[in-house]
Amino acid sequence: MLHAEPGFDPLVNRRRALTGGIALTALAIAATACSSPPPPPAVDELEAQLTSARQDSELATAAAVGAPQQVSTALQQVAAERSQHAQALANEITRLAPTSTPPATTGPTTTTTSAAAAPPPPLASVINSLKASADSARQLASTSSGYRAGLLGSIAAACTASYTVALAFGGTAS
Repeated sequence: MLHAEPGFDPLVNRRRALTGGIALTALAIAATACSSPPPPPAVDELEAQLTSARQDSELATAAAVGAPQQVSTALQQVAAERSQHAQALANEITRLAPTSTPPATTGPTTTTTSAAAAPPPPLASVINSLKASADSARQLASTSSGYRAGLLGSIAAACTASYTVALAFGGTAS
């Protein structure tokens, strides 16, 4: 063991190094606490998902008109699920950016005579739209984190289940 010469006081000893380390840690914590909060996450991507959910719901509702009972029931269920997705996305947008207003929920609209005479969209259109929505939500979920990633992953899974299970009618869906 080395002994310091009498009267020699080293510039840095263990006690001073420990005290300095504690002081620097306290300073770092205080500086972090005083910094401004991070900006709210961008909600543009979620607004695109919200638009897709609303469009899918409207498309499935329109396709249910005049469809056979079993297909109509499945399409109505898909429309209801996509409406629930739209509501969850609108809630998340409001939570992330309270000053932002998500696009208004579309309610019943009046149709003109030419629109009323248009045939309902085919089942394949609903399936293709759900596939696009599932893919978009899956891609966004893979780049997100936390609740947002879980919400988007759930939406992607529900859309996939809708077109692979709920709307699979012995090959008539494709």
